[in-house]
Parts: sequence; C-alpha cells; structure tokens
Amino acid sequence: MHTGSTPRIFVSYSHDSSEHRERVLNLVQALRRNGVDAWADFFVETDPPANWPIWMHTQVEEADFVLVVATETYARRFNQKEAPGIGAGVRWEGTLITADIYYSTTEKMKYIPVVFSPDDAPHIPKLLSLTNRYVVSPDDDSSLIPLLRHLLQSPEFVPAQIGEAPPLLRRESDPVAHSTMDPRISAAILLGDSNPLAAINDITATLDSLRGTQRAAAYCALGELNQRLGHWAPALTAYQRALESNPDKQTTEIAGRNIRLALDAMDAHFRDGGPVDTANKFVKAVQKKKMTRAWELLTPKLRLVLTQAWIWANRDHPNVMPYERDELASSLAGVKSNHPLAKDFMATQLGEFQNAFSAIDETWGAASNPRPIGIDYELVLLSPTGGDVIIWDERTGPLRTAPFLMKQLMGQWRVEGFSPAYPIPGWPPSSEEIPAEVTNYTAVTDLGSNEAGNE
Repeated sequence: MHTGSTPRIFVSYSHDSSEHRERVLNLVQALRRNGVDAWADFFVETDPPANWPIWMHTQVEEADFVLVVATETYARRFNQKEAPGIGAGVRWEGTLITADIYYSTTEKMKYIPVVFSPDDAPHIPKLLSLTNRYVVSPDDDSSLIPLLRHLLQSPEFVPAQIGEAPPLLRRESDPVAHSTMDPRISAAILLGDSNPLAAINDITATLDSLRGTQRAAAYCALGELNQRLGHWAPALTAYQRALESNPDKQTTEIAGRNIRLALDAMDAHFRDGGPVDTANKFVKAVQKKKMTRAWELLTPKLRLVLTQAWIWANRDHPNVMPYERDELASSLAGVKSNHPLAKDFMATQLGEFQNAFSAIDETWGAASNPRPIGIDYELVLLSPTGGDVIIWDERTGPLRTAPFLMKQLMGQWRVEGFSPAYPIPGWPPSSEEIPAEVTNYTAVTDLGSNEAGNE
C-alpha cells in the first residue's frame, strides 16, 4: 500500500478500441493533473516489464485505490467468459481483485468502478456493484469532481462541530445583552438577493455611522455582495477592512475564509494553462497564422459549431453539396482533418479569426477578475490595459473588451465561445445567451462575436 500524501491509483481497463484507450488515457492524465498519482500500462509500454502478471500484481498491491473502467468487454474478460488467449490482462487483474476482496479484512473498498456512460453501468462486475460507482463523461470536466473527492478523501460536506447546548430553559435568569446586527445591515443583506448593487449602496451609506463589530460586519457583508457580483477587487478590500475594524470571531472567520477563496480563484484564473493564459494563447496562434494550434485550443463543441456555420453558409456551393452535412461537419471539426475541403475551410476560418481579433496586440491584457459561470465555465475579458492586469467591473464605466467563454475539459481550459453565450450545434448552428446577471457583464464592444462565426 502506498503511504505518501498523494494517493496512488492503478487503472484497470480493457483494450476495447483505440477510442476507448484514448478516453482511459485522458482520464489518467486528468487525475494526475488534479493531484492523483494515477498509473496504467500506457507508461511502460515502450519499456515493458519482463513479467506482465508480476507487474500487474505489484500495481494492484501497492495502489491505494484501483479504478475499474467497466465496459461490456471488460466484464466478459473479468468474469472469465472471453475466448482463450484474448484479454489475458483483464482476466488476470480480475483474479487478483476477486482474491483480494475475498480475503480482505478492511471495511474500506479499494476497488472503484468507473464508466464513461451510464449505459455501461450494467457491465460493472457484480463483485463491485455494491459500492460507489462514478460516471466520468469525457465532455464534462465537472463529472470528474465526485471521483476526485473520493480519491483525495476530500468530502464536499463535513459535520459541524458539536457546540455547547444553549441555555434554552433558563427563563429565571436575567436576560443577557447580546450584540445583534444593525437592522440597516440586515435589511441590506436581504435586499442583496434581488438587487445586490442597491444593497452595496445602502451598506456603504451606513459605514460612517458604524463602529467596532458592527462596522466589521458591514464590511464583511459588503465583501460578500461584491464577491457574488464578481467584483473581486472591492470584495478583497472590504474583507481586509472588516479584519481591521475589531471584528468578532464569526466575522473574522468569514472574512479570512473568503479572502483565501478569492486569492485561490485569482491564482487559478491567471496561472499558466488557466483560462486567461489559454485565451491569450489562442489569440497569439491566430495572429501568427498557426491555425492548427488555434484550432486545438477550441472545445469540440465550438469547432463543430464553426464548421456547421461554414457549411451552412456555403450549402449551395457545388464543392459542398455532394457531401452529407453531418459527416462533413464531423470530419472538418476534428483537430487534424484530412477531408478534401479541410484546407479551404481552415483558410476561411483563419481569415475570419484574424479579422475578428486584429485589434488585440501586446497592449491588451486581462481586464477582469474571475467570472465563473457554473462549475467548469468562466468568462475571460481581454482589453487594452497597457499590458497590465486591470480590475474592472460595470461600475468602472465603458471599456472596450473582447470576451471569451472558456470551458474546462478534463483539467484543460479551452475556448467555448467568443461572446457570453453557449454555442449550440445544429442546422443552422445557434447560441444561447448567458444572462448578464450570471456573467456580471454587459458588452460594450464585443470583438469576434459574429465575425468569428459563433452566431
């Protein structure tokens, strides 16, 4: 058993097809990028062990957890129902797993079934069907989170500490004067659910009349309202002033926790490989005419929408008409397409990208703090900043911005759109506008929204 702080994971899977192997490899790499020492036979194929059965036994024995990627093929081999000479690896791993479970004295389950589609759930070996199972979708990075919580032993919910029982029955005692929140702050907090900007103004107007813990509570509430709106810089300032205003214990804990959350979010926002960095890499690839690299930095859904938009616009062209639309779109949307029309499509798309983002140069930078939209989406705003990061929100006033909707797929950020809208494949393709109250953004100048083909 591995004893380090990073959990060691061995992935048991069947070689169903090249597509399935790629999905398994992407899962292994995503786990590794997220703090899990995941391992599989991919990494030793070029330097194979002298004895594969012994290698497999060692991997299973030393792993903290073994992920069993269940498919119909895997189940057949695990259950020893495959034709002789086929799938020996899974049959041997199945024997090891069965024996380990039979003789195990621990109450914790080491073997975790994983499927890439709910349709594969019936193929989970019966021996493993009574424990937690996880569906990990290759197109939805958030589906990895429940499995990561299991492997990293990081539960979403933890029980609160049991405190001292309140003196509910001591009616004979004298009433104790407890400090209560100023009613103006309470009213503003309630208002914040429907009109956070008005609530911010109301709290700001009361600050000069408040002292001590009440002033600290007001600043803390101000920070939470700004944070809810995505105005991270004023939120951090408010939390800091809360800590400087003689706060009580609860306010101190809330302000300190939220400062850490805000700083962690900003670090993830601006780090290498993060959403801002990926948006900038896409723009630079376009400007350097490296279309293959730019194409790789788009999500599969956006690539499909862009190809569909091109096919739809040219549907009456004699070079396009002979091809079945869905097959043509699927082929052109690939990272590297060998289709006869791929060269023409890529040249046209590169020209549209260059026109859309021609104004962005080295004087542009990130114009906003993190603007998360759901668990795996984020809106990145690029703007003329002189090359620096500037903090901007709607109250700052008009600002020329280029919005990029970013999506995280298996731990990697990709461009999902060139406006605050979800792309929707179809004939013709379309989009679903993300409400301004979700994005905390109202466009002033959207570079590249229609010009780039994301209609």
